[in-house]
Amino acid sequence: MPEIRNVILDWSGTLVDDFTPVLDATNEIFRHYGKPPFSVEDFREKFFLPFPEFYKQHLPESTLTELDHHYHAAFKTLQTGVMPLPHSGEFLEYLLQRGMPVFLLSSIHHNHFEEQGGKLGWKKYFKQTYVQALDKRKVILHLLAEHELDASETIFIGDMVHDIETARHAGVLSCAVLTGYDSLRKLKAANPDLLFRNLREVRDFLERHRGAATHPPLPTVGALIFNAKDRVLMIQTHKWSHKWGIPGGKIKLNEPSEDALRREVLEETGLKLTDVRFEIVQDCIEPPEFYRKAHFLLLNYTARALGTHVVLNDEGEDHRWVTLDEAVQMDLNIPTRTLINHVRSHPRG
Repeated sequence: MPEIRNVILDWSGTLVDDFTPVLDATNEIFRHYGKPPFSVEDFREKFFLPFPEFYKQHLPESTLTELDHHYHAAFKTLQTGVMPLPHSGEFLEYLLQRGMPVFLLSSIHHNHFEEQGGKLGWKKYFKQTYVQALDKRKVILHLLAEHELDASETIFIGDMVHDIETARHAGVLSCAVLTGYDSLRKLKAANPDLLFRNLREVRDFLERHRGAATHPPLPTVGALIFNAKDRVLMIQTHKWSHKWGIPGGKIKLNEPSEDALRREVLEETGLKLTDVRFEIVQDCIEPPEFYRKAHFLLLNYTARALGTHVVLNDEGEDHRWVTLDEAVQMDLNIPTRTLINHVRSHPRG
Protein backbone atom coordinates (compact mmCIF):
# COMPACT_ATOMS: atom_id res chain seq x y z
CA MET A 1 0.00 0.00 0.00
CA PRO A 2 1.12 3.59 -0.57
CA GLU A 3 2.57 5.56 2.32
CA ILE A 4 0.17 7.70 4.36
CA ARG A 5 1.06 11.31 3.56
CA ASN A 6 -2.10 13.26 4.52
CA VAL A 7 -4.14 13.21 7.73
CA ILE A 8 -7.77 14.26 8.18
CA LEU A 9 -8.93 14.52 11.78
CA ASP A 10 -12.30 14.72 13.47
CA TRP A 11 -12.57 17.06 16.48
CA SER A 12 -15.16 15.91 19.02
CA GLY A 13 -14.28 12.60 20.66
CA THR A 14 -11.06 12.36 18.67
CA LEU A 15 -9.04 15.38 19.79
CA VAL A 16 -11.21 16.78 22.58
CA ASP A 17 -13.57 15.33 25.18
CA ASP A 18 -16.83 17.20 24.80
CA PHE A 19 -19.17 14.30 25.44
CA THR A 20 -20.73 15.64 28.64
CA PRO A 21 -21.37 19.19 27.28
CA VAL A 22 -22.85 17.75 24.08
CA LEU A 23 -25.08 15.37 26.06
CA ASP A 24 -26.21 18.16 28.39
CA ALA A 25 -26.94 20.53 25.48
CA THR A 26 -28.85 17.81 23.64
CA ASN A 27 -30.90 17.05 26.74
CA GLU A 28 -31.76 20.75 27.05
CA ILE A 29 -33.35 20.50 23.61
CA PHE A 30 -35.30 17.38 24.52
CA ARG A 31 -36.55 18.95 27.74
CA HIS A 32 -37.61 22.04 25.78
CA TYR A 33 -39.81 19.87 23.57
CA GLY A 34 -41.15 17.85 26.50
CA LYS A 35 -39.13 14.73 25.75
CA PRO A 36 -37.29 12.65 28.38
CA PRO A 37 -33.54 13.28 28.52
CA PHE A 38 -30.95 10.68 27.53
CA SER A 39 -28.88 8.77 30.02
CA VAL A 40 -25.20 8.42 29.21
CA GLU A 41 -25.73 4.82 28.06
CA ASP A 42 -28.76 5.64 25.91
CA PHE A 43 -27.00 8.57 24.27
CA ARG A 44 -23.95 6.48 23.35
CA GLU A 45 -26.24 3.86 21.88
CA LYS A 46 -28.71 6.10 20.05
CA PHE A 47 -26.81 9.22 18.99
CA PHE A 48 -25.46 9.22 15.45
CA LEU A 49 -24.30 11.49 12.66
CA PRO A 50 -25.29 13.26 10.49
CA PHE A 51 -27.14 14.92 13.38
CA PRO A 52 -30.00 16.30 11.19
CA GLU A 53 -30.97 12.67 10.62
CA PHE A 54 -30.70 11.97 14.36
CA TYR A 55 -33.10 14.82 15.18
CA LYS A 56 -35.41 13.90 12.31
CA GLN A 57 -35.77 10.49 13.93
CA HIS A 58 -36.27 11.70 17.51
CA LEU A 59 -37.83 15.20 17.09
CA PRO A 60 -39.51 15.13 13.68
CA GLU A 61 -41.85 17.97 14.63
CA SER A 62 -38.95 20.46 14.99
CA THR A 63 -37.09 22.38 12.30
CA LEU A 64 -33.33 22.26 12.03
CA THR A 65 -33.19 26.05 12.49
CA GLU A 66 -35.02 25.81 15.82
CA LEU A 67 -32.88 22.91 17.00
CA ASP A 68 -29.69 24.67 15.97
CA HIS A 69 -30.68 27.78 17.95
CA HIS A 70 -31.51 25.87 21.13
CA TYR A 71 -28.46 23.63 20.95
CA HIS A 72 -25.86 26.33 20.40
CA ALA A 73 -27.39 28.61 23.02
CA ALA A 74 -27.00 25.80 25.58
CA PHE A 75 -23.62 24.54 24.39
CA LYS A 76 -22.06 28.01 24.43
CA THR A 77 -22.28 28.08 28.24
CA LEU A 78 -21.31 24.42 28.65
CA GLN A 79 -18.21 24.20 26.46
CA THR A 80 -15.96 25.57 29.20
CA GLY A 81 -15.79 21.95 30.32
CA VAL A 82 -14.31 20.74 27.02
CA MET A 83 -10.83 19.29 27.58
CA PRO A 84 -8.18 17.80 25.29
CA LEU A 85 -8.18 14.02 25.17
CA PRO A 86 -5.05 12.19 26.37
CA HIS A 87 -2.26 12.15 23.75
CA SER A 88 -4.07 14.54 21.36
CA GLY A 89 -1.69 17.49 21.78
CA GLU A 90 1.35 15.25 21.43
CA PHE A 91 -0.19 13.64 18.34
CA LEU A 92 -0.73 17.00 16.63
CA GLU A 93 2.84 18.03 17.45
CA TYR A 94 4.10 14.71 16.08
CA LEU A 95 2.29 15.25 12.78
CA LEU A 96 3.71 18.78 12.60
CA GLN A 97 7.25 17.48 13.13
CA ARG A 98 6.67 14.82 10.48
CA GLY A 99 5.64 17.53 8.05
CA MET A 100 2.34 15.81 7.29
CA PRO A 101 -0.50 18.05 6.04
CA VAL A 102 -3.34 17.91 8.58
CA PHE A 103 -6.96 18.87 7.90
CA LEU A 104 -9.89 19.14 10.27
CA LEU A 105 -13.25 17.72 9.20
CA SER A 106 -15.91 18.10 11.87
CA SER A 107 -19.57 18.81 12.48
CA ILE A 108 -18.66 21.29 15.25
CA HIS A 109 -20.08 24.80 14.81
CA HIS A 110 -17.59 27.37 13.54
CA ASN A 111 -17.97 29.58 16.62
CA HIS A 112 -17.46 26.69 19.02
CA PHE A 113 -14.35 25.55 17.17
CA GLU A 114 -12.95 29.07 17.24
CA GLU A 115 -13.51 29.18 21.00
CA GLN A 116 -12.07 25.73 21.73
CA GLY A 117 -9.30 25.72 19.14
CA GLY A 118 -8.20 29.21 20.15
CA LYS A 119 -8.17 28.34 23.86
CA LEU A 120 -6.08 25.22 23.21
CA GLY A 121 -3.80 26.96 20.71
CA TRP A 122 -4.38 24.17 18.18
CA LYS A 123 -5.59 26.05 15.12
CA LYS A 124 -1.97 26.35 13.97
CA TYR A 125 -1.77 22.60 13.37
CA PHE A 126 -4.34 22.52 10.57
CA LYS A 127 -3.61 23.38 6.96
CA GLN A 128 -7.33 24.03 6.60
CA THR A 129 -10.42 23.40 8.72
CA TYR A 130 -13.76 22.18 7.44
CA VAL A 131 -16.32 22.67 10.21
CA GLN A 132 -20.13 22.69 10.41
CA ALA A 133 -20.02 19.67 8.11
CA LEU A 134 -23.58 18.37 8.41
CA ASP A 135 -22.69 15.38 6.22
CA LYS A 136 -18.95 14.69 6.15
CA ARG A 137 -19.36 12.35 3.19
CA LYS A 138 -20.09 15.34 0.97
CA VAL A 139 -17.42 17.62 2.41
CA ILE A 140 -14.54 15.16 2.25
CA LEU A 141 -14.80 14.90 -1.52
CA HIS A 142 -14.48 18.68 -1.77
CA LEU A 143 -11.51 18.60 0.61
CA LEU A 144 -9.65 16.00 -1.45
CA ALA A 145 -10.32 17.82 -4.70
CA GLU A 146 -9.45 21.28 -3.37
CA HIS A 147 -6.04 20.15 -2.11
CA GLU A 148 -5.41 17.58 -4.84
CA LEU A 149 -4.88 14.82 -2.32
CA ASP A 150 -4.39 11.22 -3.37
CA ALA A 151 -7.08 9.26 -1.52
CA SER A 152 -4.82 6.19 -1.30
CA GLU A 153 -2.27 8.27 0.64
CA THR A 154 -4.79 9.83 3.02
CA ILE A 155 -6.18 8.69 6.39
CA PHE A 156 -9.29 9.96 8.19
CA ILE A 157 -9.24 9.50 11.96
CA GLY A 158 -12.50 9.73 13.90
CA ASP A 159 -14.52 8.21 16.72
CA MET A 160 -17.91 7.52 15.10
CA VAL A 161 -19.44 5.21 12.53
CA HIS A 162 -20.16 8.25 10.34
CA ASP A 163 -16.41 8.96 10.20
CA ILE A 164 -15.75 5.42 8.98
CA GLU A 165 -18.52 5.74 6.38
CA THR A 166 -17.07 9.09 5.29
CA ALA A 167 -13.61 7.62 4.78
CA ARG A 168 -15.01 4.68 2.85
CA HIS A 169 -17.13 7.03 0.68
CA ALA A 170 -14.01 8.96 -0.32
CA GLY A 171 -11.74 5.94 -0.71
CA VAL A 172 -9.34 7.02 2.05
CA LEU A 173 -8.04 4.84 4.88
CA SER A 174 -10.51 4.72 7.77
CA CYS A 175 -9.12 4.85 11.31
CA ALA A 176 -11.36 4.72 14.40
CA VAL A 177 -10.36 5.56 17.97
CA LEU A 178 -12.16 4.45 21.14
CA THR A 179 -12.03 7.81 22.90
CA GLY A 180 -15.32 9.30 21.81
CA TYR A 181 -18.98 8.72 21.22
CA ASP A 182 -19.42 5.32 19.59
CA SER A 183 -18.82 2.06 21.42
CA LEU A 184 -16.39 -0.66 20.45
CA ARG A 185 -19.32 -2.78 19.31
CA LYS A 186 -20.63 -0.10 16.96
CA LEU A 187 -17.22 0.74 15.56
CA LYS A 188 -16.23 -2.89 14.95
CA ALA A 189 -19.54 -3.47 13.17
CA ALA A 190 -18.65 -0.61 10.79
CA ASN A 191 -15.42 -2.49 9.91
CA PRO A 192 -12.81 0.31 9.83
CA ASP A 193 -9.44 -0.33 8.22
CA LEU A 194 -7.75 0.51 11.53
CA LEU A 195 -9.04 0.61 15.10
CA PHE A 196 -7.05 1.89 18.07
CA ARG A 197 -7.72 2.75 21.70
CA ASN A 198 -6.33 6.28 21.41
CA LEU A 199 -4.14 8.62 19.38
CA ARG A 200 -1.01 7.35 21.06
CA GLU A 201 -1.61 3.98 19.40
CA VAL A 202 -2.23 5.73 16.06
CA ARG A 203 1.08 7.56 16.44
CA ASP A 204 2.86 4.30 17.28
CA PHE A 205 1.37 2.73 14.16
CA LEU A 206 2.47 5.61 11.92
CA GLU A 207 5.92 5.66 13.46
CA ARG A 208 6.36 1.88 13.30
CA HIS A 209 5.42 1.71 9.64
CA ARG A 210 6.46 5.21 8.63
CA GLY A 211 2.95 5.63 7.33
CA ALA A 212 2.60 2.37 5.45
CA ALA A 213 -0.93 1.04 5.93
CA THR A 214 0.05 -2.56 6.59
CA HIS A 215 -0.53 -5.13 9.31
CA PRO A 216 2.67 -7.17 9.76
CA PRO A 217 2.47 -10.00 12.29
CA LEU A 218 3.08 -8.88 15.87
CA PRO A 219 5.18 -11.24 18.04
CA THR A 220 3.64 -11.44 21.50
CA VAL A 221 4.07 -13.43 24.70
CA GLY A 222 1.57 -14.64 27.28
CA ALA A 223 1.51 -17.08 30.16
CA LEU A 224 -0.91 -19.34 31.94
CA ILE A 225 0.22 -18.61 35.49
CA PHE A 226 -0.16 -21.13 38.32
CA ASN A 227 -0.06 -20.33 42.03
CA ALA A 228 1.09 -22.63 44.85
CA LYS A 229 -2.38 -24.25 44.98
CA ASP A 230 -2.29 -25.05 41.22
CA ARG A 231 -4.93 -22.44 40.45
CA VAL A 232 -4.44 -20.34 37.30
CA LEU A 233 -4.82 -16.60 36.87
CA MET A 234 -7.57 -15.42 34.52
CA ILE A 235 -7.85 -11.74 33.56
CA GLN A 236 -10.83 -10.01 31.99
CA THR A 237 -10.01 -7.19 29.55
CA HIS A 238 -11.85 -4.83 27.21
CA LYS A 239 -9.16 -5.43 24.57
CA TRP A 240 -10.61 -8.92 24.06
CA SER A 241 -14.30 -7.89 24.10
CA HIS A 242 -14.47 -8.28 27.91
CA LYS A 243 -13.63 -11.97 27.65
CA TRP A 244 -11.23 -13.76 30.00
CA GLY A 245 -7.64 -14.56 29.10
CA ILE A 246 -4.03 -14.54 30.23
CA PRO A 247 -1.63 -11.64 30.82
CA GLY A 248 0.91 -10.81 28.13
CA GLY A 249 1.81 -8.37 25.39
CA LYS A 250 4.14 -7.39 22.57
CA ILE A 251 7.84 -8.19 22.42
CA LYS A 252 10.01 -5.09 22.11
CA LEU A 253 12.84 -4.76 19.59
CA ASN A 254 15.93 -6.77 20.65
CA GLU A 255 14.09 -8.13 23.72
CA PRO A 256 14.32 -11.88 24.40
CA SER A 257 10.85 -13.40 24.51
CA GLU A 258 11.13 -14.69 28.08
CA ASP A 259 12.30 -11.25 29.26
CA ALA A 260 9.30 -9.75 27.48
CA LEU A 261 7.00 -12.20 29.25
CA ARG A 262 8.34 -11.32 32.69
CA ARG A 263 8.10 -7.60 31.94
CA GLU A 264 4.55 -7.75 30.56
CA VAL A 265 3.26 -9.91 33.42
CA LEU A 266 4.85 -7.60 35.99
CA GLU A 267 3.32 -4.53 34.28
CA GLU A 268 -0.14 -6.06 33.98
CA THR A 269 -0.42 -7.96 37.26
CA GLY A 270 2.44 -6.97 39.58
CA LEU A 271 3.50 -10.63 39.73
CA LYS A 272 7.02 -12.01 39.37
CA LEU A 273 7.48 -15.39 37.71
CA THR A 274 9.47 -18.53 38.23
CA ASP A 275 9.58 -21.93 36.49
CA VAL A 276 8.78 -20.42 33.07
CA ARG A 277 8.19 -23.05 30.37
CA PHE A 278 7.41 -22.64 26.69
CA GLU A 279 4.23 -24.46 25.59
CA ILE A 280 2.97 -23.58 22.09
CA VAL A 281 2.97 -20.89 19.41
CA GLN A 282 -0.34 -19.78 17.90
CA ASP A 283 -0.82 -18.06 14.54
CA CYS A 284 -3.70 -15.73 15.40
CA ILE A 285 -4.96 -13.82 12.36
CA GLU A 286 -7.54 -11.07 12.96
CA PRO A 287 -9.20 -12.71 15.99
CA PRO A 288 -12.84 -11.55 16.06
CA GLU A 289 -12.74 -10.92 19.82
CA PHE A 290 -9.80 -8.49 19.69
CA TYR A 291 -10.71 -4.81 19.64
CA ARG A 292 -8.97 -4.12 16.31
CA LYS A 293 -7.65 -5.99 13.31
CA ALA A 294 -4.31 -7.64 14.01
CA HIS A 295 -2.17 -10.64 13.16
CA PHE A 296 -0.42 -12.07 16.23
CA LEU A 297 2.23 -14.72 16.63
CA LEU A 298 1.41 -15.81 20.19
CA LEU A 299 4.28 -17.40 22.12
CA ASN A 300 2.48 -19.15 24.98
CA TYR A 301 4.12 -20.21 28.22
CA THR A 302 3.23 -21.64 31.60
CA ALA A 303 4.81 -20.27 34.77
CA ARG A 304 4.58 -20.13 38.56
CA ALA A 305 3.74 -16.93 40.40
CA LEU A 306 5.86 -15.71 43.30
CA GLY A 307 2.88 -14.67 45.40
CA THR A 308 -0.82 -14.25 44.66
CA HIS A 309 -1.49 -10.53 45.19
CA VAL A 310 -2.53 -9.14 41.79
CA VAL A 311 -2.41 -5.44 40.90
CA LEU A 312 -4.05 -4.88 37.51
CA ASN A 313 -3.06 -2.04 35.21
CA ASP A 314 -5.59 -0.10 33.13
CA GLU A 315 -5.95 -2.95 30.61
CA GLY A 316 -7.45 -5.34 33.16
CA GLU A 317 -11.04 -5.19 34.37
CA ASP A 318 -11.10 -8.13 36.80
CA HIS A 319 -9.09 -11.21 37.78
CA ARG A 320 -9.69 -14.63 39.33
CA TRP A 321 -7.59 -17.55 40.52
CA VAL A 322 -9.41 -20.70 39.36
CA THR A 323 -8.77 -24.37 38.68
CA LEU A 324 -8.22 -25.49 35.10
CA ASP A 325 -11.63 -27.18 35.14
CA GLU A 326 -13.23 -23.90 36.27
CA ALA A 327 -11.28 -21.94 33.68
CA VAL A 328 -12.68 -23.88 30.72
CA GLN A 329 -16.21 -23.00 31.91
CA MET A 330 -15.45 -19.26 31.70
CA ASP A 331 -16.10 -16.95 28.74
CA LEU A 332 -12.57 -17.27 27.37
CA ASN A 333 -11.05 -15.75 24.26
CA ILE A 334 -10.17 -18.37 21.66
CA PRO A 335 -6.34 -18.33 22.02
CA THR A 336 -6.60 -18.76 25.80
CA ARG A 337 -8.97 -21.71 25.41
CA THR A 338 -6.54 -23.29 22.94
CA LEU A 339 -3.66 -22.87 25.38
CA ILE A 340 -5.62 -24.28 28.33
CA ASN A 341 -6.73 -27.31 26.31
CA HIS A 342 -3.09 -27.94 25.38
CA VAL A 343 -1.94 -27.65 29.01
CA ARG A 344 -4.70 -29.97 30.25
CA SER A 345 -3.56 -32.62 27.77
CA HIS A 346 0.14 -31.99 28.56
CA PRO A 347 0.22 -31.42 32.33
CA ARG A 348 3.28 -29.87 33.96
CA GLY A 349 5.51 -32.50 35.54
